[in-house]
Amino acid sequence: MTFYILMALASGCFVGMSRAVNARLAVDRGSFDASWWNHFTGFLLLTVVVFAFEFDQLSRLGATPAWAFSGGTLGAVFVAVSSYVFPRLGAARSALLIIGGQMIVGLAIDWFGGTPFRLGQPAGVALIIAGIYLTKISQKDR
Repeated sequence: MTFYILMALASGCFVGMSRAVNARLAVDRGSFDASWWNHFTGFLLLTVVVFAFEFDQLSRLGATPAWAFSGGTLGAVFVAVSSYVFPRLGAARSALLIIGGQMIVGLAIDWFGGTPFRLGQPAGVALIIAGIYLTKISQKDR
């Protein structure tokens, strides 16, 4: 379990670093161009990984429901919007808002999906919302 927790934490670090790199690219090239390059380079990397390690799994794509592929579209919108707001809101505020949105949606998915959750989860979301409020009042709008 500890290994998976560390992997998730590392993934969160990669998201933060990715947002900073894409935000810098967006300043020079624009949000959609930065998003395109983000997805193109990711596509190249994952193409190599899939062909090297999971080529035999490609035959199972036909059994996958069509809606399951919409995550790529949602991810592209996320990257484009993040690249746009990151240089305007700053790293801390952007990260907090992104994580807050992820936590709220994650809690809703668990709730409506029938996954039981403990009191700590909605309390954690409430703390994130409080943090969003505190960063809003602690920084002047630009």
